[in-house]
Amino acid sequence: MRFRGRGGLVKFAAGVVALGAVGASLVGANSSAAASADSDGHGAKPHIGHVWTIILENKSYEATFTGLNKNDYLWKTLPSYGELLTQYYGTGHFSLDNYISLVSGQAPAPDNQADCDQYKDVAPGTPAADGQVHASSGCVYPSSVKTLFNQLDGKHLPWKIYNQDMGKDATREDAYRCGIPGDPSGAGVKDPGGATPTDQYVAKHNPAPWFRSMIDDPAACKNVVPLDGLAAAPGHPAEPGIANDLKSIDTTPAFSWISPDNCSDAHDATCKGDNLSGDPNNHQGGLYAADLFLKKYIPMIMASPAFQKDGLIQVVFDEAMPPYKMYGNSTADFPYNAGPWGPESSPVLGTDSKTGQPVAAEANTAQSVVACCNELPGPNTDQPGAQAFHQDTTPGGGITGAVMISRFIKPGSVSKQPYNHYSWLRSMEDLFGIDEGGTDHHGHLGYAAADGLRPFGGDIYNNPSGKALPPTPSGAIVYPAVAGAGATGEPVIPAGSVYAR
Repeated sequence: MRFRGRGGLVKFAAGVVALGAVGASLVGANSSAAASADSDGHGAKPHIGHVWTIILENKSYEATFTGLNKNDYLWKTLPSYGELLTQYYGTGHFSLDNYISLVSGQAPAPDNQADCDQYKDVAPGTPAADGQVHASSGCVYPSSVKTLFNQLDGKHLPWKIYNQDMGKDATREDAYRCGIPGDPSGAGVKDPGGATPTDQYVAKHNPAPWFRSMIDDPAACKNVVPLDGLAAAPGHPAEPGIANDLKSIDTTPAFSWISPDNCSDAHDATCKGDNLSGDPNNHQGGLYAADLFLKKYIPMIMASPAFQKDGLIQVVFDEAMPPYKMYGNSTADFPYNAGPWGPESSPVLGTDSKTGQPVAAEANTAQSVVACCNELPGPNTDQPGAQAFHQDTTPGGGITGAVMISRFIKPGSVSKQPYNHYSWLRSMEDLFGIDEGGTDHHGHLGYAAADGLRPFGGDIYNNPSGKALPPTPSGAIVYPAVAGAGATGEPVIPAGSVYAR
């Protein structure tokens, strides 16, 4: 692999209720922030000062964003306030390897690719080419492996990782040491655990516990907190939650990572605990519960002074998993070949190649058998995402899609440009001015430093003035996929679009 060196809001549409109050609050917001841009606005790099990244779980683009499910806050409402990325990809299967790639640029390795059933240090942990580390076993990387959070510390930029439910059961995770499930030294901790009815936090959906550069740094772990705060405990003061932090610009981190719990992130089809519906007898999970989470927290973020000044909200999925077309809310909603509109209304999803039995495991793999952005496997596995659900799902993690919302993005935009988790990391490094260190010595970690890898560009940051604009249905302006790391391409603007000249 080669690496390169540095060379006025109007009344909202009817039916958009959850964000209506937020929209009104943006009418008089300061829109003087501008970005350096070319004369046509393409290639603009906006003066975004606050980012919130919400990461959801295990849904393909087809399942989430094409209208196959009834939970339309994510696939319909939010894109009308920002941009839908139709070609956003994960980098592996199952979950953990994607989180590691997102924040460090490390490629999948055997144990993290299997979600780390033994929480222990990586071995041998020696350097490999292209900023990678040899990791034949283990999941906790040595202190030499840095993360985006370490880079932000180097720039003296405040950050936090907010984990929903973290700390509810002190016997499962240490909320005061980055949420680790135990000591990774030696044999480590067997089976770090899944969600429970009283604590739906899982360590594999928190990027912090997997790096010695984080868990061995008490200052860093102070920034890894429960989403809704934590009451005082002996030796520990109370920790405020995100609602308190959002009250002022001074208390809002420059970068916020938000990991919902195993119910709210769409991972579990049936929730073991609270799905935020307000009904203790309602345990539906999947995209239904994810919508409830987003309806609660995204308006909260959008109403904050920091977002209204210079904010960017990102909703990203880790992987397209299961790797097939899925109708309805989630993978376990309906029995085989039965659907919500009759016994034959759900598609026949296939058979298990090992047993011959009908299962929802081997059907349309088209959205998982392709990778993005010239992704390479890395030194530890030649098959990132291999054989998920008894299928060849390599390479990469499949197409998930993503949504971005900011005053620097025209509402209703769509980008067909391919991006993946390494692109995301490079984009965050560039956005926050991280231009030293890293694999290429210009601020990019691991595979985020890959030659030709495209960061987010003018197809996303397409409103460089920062002037607040009204929501509009998705597809009002569409950017095609184009070659070249810096090219934007001429957008397609349908007749009747608010952006038609």
